[in-house]
Amino acid sequence: MDIDNNARATKSSVEFLVPFTKILVNHLSAPDISIEDFKKELEKIKVIGFVEKDGQIESISVINNFRVYVLYSGTRNFLLRIEGTKDFLGFCILLTNKGMNVNGDACIGSMPLANNLKDEFLENYKSPYLVTETFLNFVSG
Repeated sequence: MDIDNNARATKSSVEFLVPFTKILVNHLSAPDISIEDFKKELEKIKVIGFVEKDGQIESISVINNFRVYVLYSGTRNFLLRIEGTKDFLGFCILLTNKGMNVNGDACIGSMPLANNLKDEFLENYKSPYLVTETFLNFVSG
């Protein structure tokens, strides 16, 4: 990939990841939501494949070249991991009810764009955030 393509790929990924992550965290943190309503809300953003066991819900999805892992035990008791693949291998967001950690070299063989994505994500992950055309196309597609 050349520099222009790298910049476009990073921008497009940030425009997807920022609203996707914010919406996902809002659902994970929502008070008094039933398990069925919770699953329906996540399915709207293409988080699927739920497995329920011992009062917990677990899901692993691949969405826009990111692996999304959710472990949900109820309001404010969750683990969310979003990992980059391909050009963003090594990028990782780890969120719990206690906080967030974003890494650009989370694996051996991390790609150079993973650090670029980390920096851009952190720069844009603040309130208020814009719901981008990239994200709206994702939700409607």
